[in-house]
Parts: sequence; structure tokens; C-alpha cells
Amino acid sequence: MSSRQARALQWFDAYADLAADERAKALAALRASDPDLHEAVAALFAADALQGPLLQSPQKILSAYEKSARRGVAAVDARIGSTLGAWRIEGVIGAGGMGKVYRASRADGQYAQVVALKCVGTEVDSPVLAEAVRNERGMLAMLEHPNIATLLDGGIDADGYPWFAMQLVQGEPIDRWCDDRRLDVRARVELFIRLCDGLAYAHAKGTLHSDIKPSNVLVDASGRPVLLDFGLSSLAARGRGGERRRVAMTLGYTAPEVSANGYSVKTDLYSLGVMLYELLCGAWPLHGTPIDADTPAPPPPSRLALQGSAQIAQARGLGSAAALSQVLAGDLDQIAGACVAADPAARPTSVEQVQADLRAWLQFKPVSARRGERGYRLRLFLRRHRSVAVVTAFGLACAAIGLGAGLKLREAATHNAQAAHAMRRLFENSFDVLTTGGLGQSPLMSAAMLRDAEANLRRSDAVEGTPLAAVDGLVLMALARSYTVLGDYRHALALIDEAQALAAGHPEQNAPIQAALAHLLNIESRYAQARGAVESGLADIDAVPPPDRDFTRLMLEVELARAHWGMADIGEANALLQQAMTRAEAMAARDPTPLAALLIQRGQWRRLFSRYEDAMRDFERAAALTSTRAPIVADGASAELARTLDQLGQHARAVEVAGKLLQSRRRMLGEEHPETGKAWVVLGDAQFWNGQLDAALESAQRGEAILSAALGAEHPETAQAAIVIGSIQAQTGKPDEAVASARRVLAIMEKAHGAEHQATLKAVGHLAATLAVQASARPGETAPWQEVIALYARKVDAGTKQGLPMLSERMFLIKAKLRVGRIDPGTEQELERVIAALGEARGRYSDAARSARFTQIEVDLQQERVDRAVERLETLLRELDRAPPSLSADGDRFNCHERLGDIAQQRGQPLAARNHWEQSLAIGQRIGPQQVSTQRVKAKLAALDPDAQARAGKSATR
Repeated sequence: MSSRQARALQWFDAYADLAADERAKALAALRASDPDLHEAVAALFAADALQGPLLQSPQKILSAYEKSARRGVAAVDARIGSTLGAWRIEGVIGAGGMGKVYRASRADGQYAQVVALKCVGTEVDSPVLAEAVRNERGMLAMLEHPNIATLLDGGIDADGYPWFAMQLVQGEPIDRWCDDRRLDVRARVELFIRLCDGLAYAHAKGTLHSDIKPSNVLVDASGRPVLLDFGLSSLAARGRGGERRRVAMTLGYTAPEVSANGYSVKTDLYSLGVMLYELLCGAWPLHGTPIDADTPAPPPPSRLALQGSAQIAQARGLGSAAALSQVLAGDLDQIAGACVAADPAARPTSVEQVQADLRAWLQFKPVSARRGERGYRLRLFLRRHRSVAVVTAFGLACAAIGLGAGLKLREAATHNAQAAHAMRRLFENSFDVLTTGGLGQSPLMSAAMLRDAEANLRRSDAVEGTPLAAVDGLVLMALARSYTVLGDYRHALALIDEAQALAAGHPEQNAPIQAALAHLLNIESRYAQARGAVESGLADIDAVPPPDRDFTRLMLEVELARAHWGMADIGEANALLQQAMTRAEAMAARDPTPLAALLIQRGQWRRLFSRYEDAMRDFERAAALTSTRAPIVADGASAELARTLDQLGQHARAVEVAGKLLQSRRRMLGEEHPETGKAWVVLGDAQFWNGQLDAALESAQRGEAILSAALGAEHPETAQAAIVIGSIQAQTGKPDEAVASARRVLAIMEKAHGAEHQATLKAVGHLAATLAVQASARPGETAPWQEVIALYARKVDAGTKQGLPMLSERMFLIKAKLRVGRIDPGTEQELERVIAALGEARGRYSDAARSARFTQIEVDLQQERVDRAVERLETLLRELDRAPPSLSADGDRFNCHERLGDIAQQRGQPLAARNHWEQSLAIGQRIGPQQVSTQRVKAKLAALDPDAQARAGKSATR
């Protein structure tokens, strides 16, 4: 036999046991590397297709060929209809190099059961080996696990061939199942971890699989992966002398030491690693190179992915080979590479270790293979808490970053390098107790705890002889972000300045530090400086390591978009945001959090331009993207959705969304977390607009108490709670308290954000609204209305500079001007434009559009167009009869009836006046019995019947 023939037989033997799709993949790789050898192997398979299955060795091939020639292929299928043990064979399920698998059912009538019956094509040619097969059968039958196909029976047929009856699993090979469903890398890893449960269980029972490959893992209709042929098609039979005899090996999946040392847990781990390679990058680590202990280290999955086709990447939900390579680079390279290390000692110690590392990758936590790398744990913290980085960097104000109380290290260091490393480890280890990645497990760090943690970091004796300079800029940047969340912007800025100094000469640190600085400057409305920080960061973006580069670039781009928005360059801001979203779309398969955060940002901007339906779609998509992967971000989207629904007048649905948001926050974060406090405030706001005033006050006060305890009374988030409480106070007859609170809120916002930030302008509008309620209690006085007019004018002017429509604010400004005198024709025309725009943006029957139309009625009355006013009032009342219940709808009904009563009284129609005022009073007693307007209507009714008023007065004095 020539050397070429010998090599061809070796490769044929290796490939014979592969499933058809795996064999085609292996032959394609062989054709690329050795065309001549491929031709010879292909010829053998062509002959095999005509003459029956080839066996394991040249000697077996010859003897089997003679035997098959005599029996013919039909004789093999003669098993159909026959019985083996208690099983009747009904048909062929499949065939491979090891033999055939049949569908069989119980033939003894004891009970009905259908199984997969495998007839192994390797003869058991000694009593010792037959006994080993029977022993192995008994041991395998004891394996009962949902991820293992249970062995039910087995034996040796009359011709000396083993057979095994197993649980019949209806499913697809794991690689094909994943590809057909275009599972992304995370989903593949999650499925792989579940599969490993079965293997770990078997190893704990002292049982090896010895032939792990995709065709031996089927995924059923429920998505459950099941290991087949446990110890069967790759049976390692034990002889009496302890020697191990291999019935078959699968080339490419078999560890290099098997031929010399036999099978072990480490050889199963090798096969597991090869399959992990296939699931991740669609390629074998060694491209089918013959098994050899001297085989060089395989290329990492990320490199193989880069060499692969776009179709492989697309099957994993990514657009290009480069995108797939980027997802796999780093930890997955290390995990898969460790499994297929040529040296068994370099492989993981157990299946559980592989699972733990993969779970760590899913959670952005350190994996065992890389824990010694400098800066690795800190980078992983930042990535693990990507949702926190997103909500802080992208402006969702998640109060969740803080340092753990265990920021101490008592190990002495004798050299500066050791001390620097120890200091970094000290800080990185402390990050593992931070909240948000484990929001439900860890309490939020208070400002006092954060200051203590920083003091420990700076303390000279924290690590003997270690100066602060040993800590790099990223550490201080993380501290600065924590202080930003707590609202201490001044100290956060000082830390950023310090971080920049420490990062000098380290361009890889400059970009993320500049992103944090730009975020802080945008919060303070220092937009031009924020733009400068972004430009500095982008100049060094290529120095950032690839796993973090895209995310850092996104943070910089979104801060640049915000800076342009703040500078009223709306077109450029939207273009930059869209550019960032395009980048985030490409990242979404591996991490949808940045895309979700950008969708929330875009939704907020669209809402400012009255594009409510578009905004809602953005919020709903953001929530869907992150509901399982980053629920803290999904909750942020739900909060914005509830606010948008309120603006559209869909108050009942807003209450429903806010209620679910609160349930989620309480379940994930507990009762005292500030995100739970914010959810209470969102619910209170929705309840307020839905007319549930008592419930709204309770919800808002609970939220304020939580936020004040966690963040402080002067924090902007606590001030947001005060806005809701103040609105309720104004509605329930406490306008003086509401005004005092609103002034304090505005002072907090101006200090935190500057004069023209959106949060500040919201506080301006809130103060104007509460002052308007207070001024309404002083009829005939115009002076209080002057401040209301000035505040609304300030808000309208600031919004106009930014190109915002400010429709509701323009309407409120006109309404305030009505209180101090007649309006000019130009103002009346502006009101008509506002009504049309609000009707188009929010709907003709929305709260805002209705309020604007009522303002138009007030203009009619001022201009003495009484008949037109009556007609419009009656039309409005008919529409309100069809409107869902809400505070705004009730308020409009109240106002319509009061005005119609006033007109009837002026026309000398006291009965009609009484009817309207009584209806108005009934509404007022329900929504605000102590409110000025309710008391006003009560006085009008009393004036119709002086005797009744006198009787009421006497009754009150008794």
C-alpha cells in the first residue's frame, strides 16, 4: 500500500463517523489545504457510497468488503421487522460510519414505548469485551438527566455486534439548529451552558461521553439540548487488565493525547471545546488536522471568524465577519482556546469551570483564564455594568453606581510595581460589590459611603508606600461617574481633572475620560466645552482596546450630539445621534443596551418636537430590546413611555405602564433603591393626571422619601418628585405650599443644570403653573400674573432658541396674558396656530388641544363674542362626554359648566346658571374640594339664594 493510500485511508477512517454536513465541511477544508489528498479521500467515499460502509482499519476494510459483497446491502436492512431483545425494529432513522440507528418499539407487550435503537457496526470479538459492553450498558443506564438521552436497554446480537436502545429525541443537531434560527452569540453560549449541565452530571457519576460533536447533540422543539450516544458510538471498552480499547474516534473532535493515554474528563473537555468553536465561529480549531500531541496551538475563534464568510456571521445575527470577530475577541477566545489546548494540563479542570467562565462572560465578569491581566477586572466592571454606563453616560440618570464598603487592602507591598498592582486589584475587587449589574443583591451606596471609599483609596496606608499616582485615570473616572449620579457635580469635575492628569501619556484612557467629562459638562449646560472634550476623546479613540472602542466611541458621539442640541444646532444633533444609532445597530446582536439607550434619547427629542407616535415607537422598541438583557434600561424606556402617554391624554394606560414599572423595580432592586423611588414618582404623576389624587400623593411622597434618603434632598431627582407633589398641592387647595416648593425646585435645577437645561425649563413651567393657581385665588389682582407671564415667556424663549415648538407653553402664556388685559389680534392668530398644531401632534381631543380650545373660548368671552363662546362650550362638553375619565377632562368639564353658568346668569337665566354651577360644583368636590375654583363656584351658588347662605352660616356657628 502506498503512503498516499495509507494517508487517504487514515483520513477516510476519521471522517467516516461524521454526519453528512460535518463531513462536507471537513472535506472542504481538506481540499483547500491538500487537493491531492482530498481527491484520494473523496474517491474512497465515492466507493463507499456504492459498496457499503467502510470500517476502521485497512484490514477491517478488506474483510468487511468481502463479507458485504456476499451478504449485499439488502441484508443490512433485513433488520427491519426483526427483534433485538424486547424491541421490534420498524425503520431506519439514520446511518453513520459506526452503524445504523433504527426506530423500534416494545415487542413484549408489557408497555408501549418507541426508542432509537443503535446497532454498532463494530464486532465484539472476545468474551472479555462482551462483558465490558454489558458492564458499560449498566453504568450508562443509570444516567438520568434532562440533557442526556437515557439508555434503556442494550446487548450483543447473534453476530456479535452491540446494540443499544435509547430515548428517542426528535430534534436537530445543535449547530444546524442554531444556524437555522440565526441565534446570536449570547444565545448560543446560553444554550451551550445548558448542554454542559448534562455532561457535568455524567462526569460527577464517573462517566465519560468520549464522542462529543454536533451530531450527537440534538435540540428538541422546546429548545432543550440533549446529548446522544453517551459512551456508545465512542465506546471505551474496559478489558480485565485495565487496558482501554477504542472502537471509533472522530477526527477533529478527539484530543491529541487519546491515542497514547486514553480517555479522561480532559478529553471530553477538548471535544466540548471543538464544538464550542463551531458554534461560535463556524470552524474547527485545527481544520481537521490529524490528531497529534505536537499539534500547534489553534488560532482563536475571533481569528477564524475573520477568515470566515459573511454568511457565517449572518447566521449569528451579525452583518460581517469583522463584526463576529469583534464579539468573540477576548474572553471567548480564551475560554474556547483553553478547552482545546494540546496540553491537557492547560485545559479547564472541569465542565463546571467552563460553564462558570461562560456565565461570567455573559455577565461581563472576569473569567478564570484572564484574571491575572492588568486592568482586566476594571474593564470588565465597566463592561459588566454597561447598562449603568449607558444610563449615566446617555443621560437616563440611573442612580446605581457606587463603590463597595470593602475598599481596603491590608497586604504590604515592598516594591512600587507590586504596590501599583495591589492598588489596582484593591480597586477592581471593590467594584465587584457595586450595584446595578447585581442591583437586586447590593444596596445603593450613599454619598457618605462613597466618600469613605474614596478616602480609603487615597489613604497612604491603604497599601504601604503606594501613592495615588499608582491608580490610573479610569479608576478616578469611575469615581467621578459615581459622584455624578449622586449629584455632586463639582467633586465629580475635580476627579475628572485629576483623572486627566493621571492619564497623561496613556491615550487609551483619555477617550473614556473625555466621554465622562463631556457628559458632566452637558449636564451643566456647558455645551461648547463638552464639544471640546468629545473632540479630544475622538482624537485618541483608536488607542482604546477593541472590545471597548465601539462603546467609548458611542459615548463620545452621543455627548457630541447633546452638545449640539444644547447649542441649538438641532440638525447636526439629530445627524450625530443617527450616526451613533447606526453604530449601535451593528453592536445590538451582542449588546442591545447602547441602541436601547439611544432610542430613548431619540424618543425624548422627538417628544419635544411633538412627534409623540414616533417617540412611543422608540420607547417600546428600547424596552423590547432590553427586557431580559438589561431590564434597568428597559424600565427607563417604560418610564418615558408612561410620560408620553400622559401627554397624549392616555392616562389610564399610563397608570398601567407605570404600575408595571414599579413592580419591576421593586422586584429587581428592592424597596429603598432610588430607581424604585423614581418609579413611585412616575406612578404618582400618572395617577395625578388620571384623577387619582389621594393615590398620587401617596405614591409621590413615597418616591420622594426614598430619593431623599438615597440621594439627598437637593438632588435633581428628588426635586422631580417635589414637582409632582407640588402639582397635587396646587390642585387640592394648598397653592402657597406648592409655590414655595416650586421655587425651591427651580433653585435646585438651576444650580445643577444651568438656566436653559430641559430639566430647568420644566421647573420654570411648574413654578409658573403653581403661581397661576395661587393668582387665581386673588381675583382682580394683576400683579401676581406678571411673574407667571415672565416665567412662561422665559420658557418659550429658551425653547424657541433650540428650535422647539413649545406649543403648550405658548398656549399657557396666552392664557396668562388674558388675566391682565385684552390680547391683540396677532396673539389670537398665534393661538389658532397653536390649536391646529396641538391637534395634529396630539390629536384634536387630547388634553392639551382641549385646553387650548378652552383658551380660545376665553378669548371669545373677552372679545364679547358670547354666542360663539356658547357654541364652542357646548361642542366641547359633547366631546368630553366621550372622553375617558382624567383629571384634565374633569377640569375642562368643570370650566365649561362654570362659564356656561356665568353666561346664563348674565343673561338673566338663574335656573340655567344654577344647573351648570351645580354640575361644576359636583366635579370640583370630587377632584379638589379645597381648590380655589371649587370654592368660587360654591360662592356663586350661595349668592343665588341669600337665605340659604344665611342658614348655612348659622349652621356653621353651632
